[in-house]
Amino acid sequence: MAEKHRRRAHIRRLLQEHEVSSQEQLSALLAAQGIECTQATLSRDLQDMGIARERGPSGFRYRIDNRARYMKVLREVVGMEITSVQHNTVMVVIRTLNGRAEGVAGFLDAWDSPDILGTVAGDDTVFIAPTHPDRCEALAAAIRALADGEEDLP
Repeated sequence: MAEKHRRRAHIRRLLQEHEVSSQEQLSALLAAQGIECTQATLSRDLQDMGIARERGPSGFRYRIDNRARYMKVLREVVGMEITSVQHNTVMVVIRTLNGRAEGVAGFLDAWDSPDILGTVAGDDTVFIAPTHPDRCEALAAAIRALADGEEDLP
């Protein structure tokens, strides 16, 4: 595990110090630092680190996108604030830590799930109206996955 952290620290530093336009260029910069890795590993690192490839004035370059890191941390925090998820086939009800329902509802509203028509938050309860009652179970399952810290959410 230490090797992965070391490699990722080097990737972050290299992207801050250099205009890197391709994985091949980044791989060469890493190799110059004594760090060898496969293209698949490098690609996974870039994705996990929230590093985006964007077009700039002089062509494509990799850029550290801290928004992706922020959203991952926020997702984890929101997941920890959810204490239970239930539904009655027409509405999903989420219980949260005291005072956290508004933050959870705000996160779910920004989640842009096609299954959420709207949310209403109290102090420790969020009511979610699904777009259709048939989607209640799937929506509740997706929110439970969020609370359980699962990564692949819709």
